[in-house]
Amino acid sequence: MTDAMSALAADLLPDGYTAWEQELARLSACLDAIDPSVIEPIWDAWRCPSQVLPWLAWAMSVDVWDEAWPETVKRQAIADSPDYHRRKGTRRAVEMMLDLSRLPYEITEWFDRVPRGRRGTAQVHVNARLDEVARVLMTIKPLVMTSKPKSRAIFFGAGDVIEGSYDVGGVIIGEEIVGVEPYVFAIENPEGLW
Repeated sequence: MTDAMSALAADLLPDGYTAWEQELARLSACLDAIDPSVIEPIWDAWRCPSQVLPWLAWAMSVDVWDEAWPETVKRQAIADSPDYHRRKGTRRAVEMMLDLSRLPYEITEWFDRVPRGRRGTAQVHVNARLDEVARVLMTIKPLVMTSKPKSRAIFFGAGDVIEGSYDVGGVIIGEEIVGVEPYVFAIENPEGLW
């Protein structure tokens, strides 16, 4: 630390400063020598050094962090964090978190089901190979649980989806014997007598 920096720090002290404040100003004067352009990239998810990403994620309040994620997914989670926190508790926030898994998924809310499901519920189905279902469910469940509305129940499923068609036919055959008799008034004589 140069004498000029110490003098500048001492000049900023108010009248009546204590010895402790003077020492603190002298010790903190070296902070003025730090170039802010060196610190600036640390706060950018795309320019931050990869070894510092977990601390940046913590500072940006990333809810779920997985060291096994590829570096681009980690950077995307950090970059999306402010927008995610504005939307937290909505369907869009759940979609943002599921996008991190990079697996195809489908969200079906209660009013989209046929017949309608229990009010306020949703189902999340992730397409995955059958041998990876357990791993996929363990991966996506924390993502969804942190982003969903806390009052909502979400049911999870994973597996292969096979599309196809099948024909269904049916016939209903009914038979009934109906007897028809001539109508007779109650006061009429059926024998034709007057």
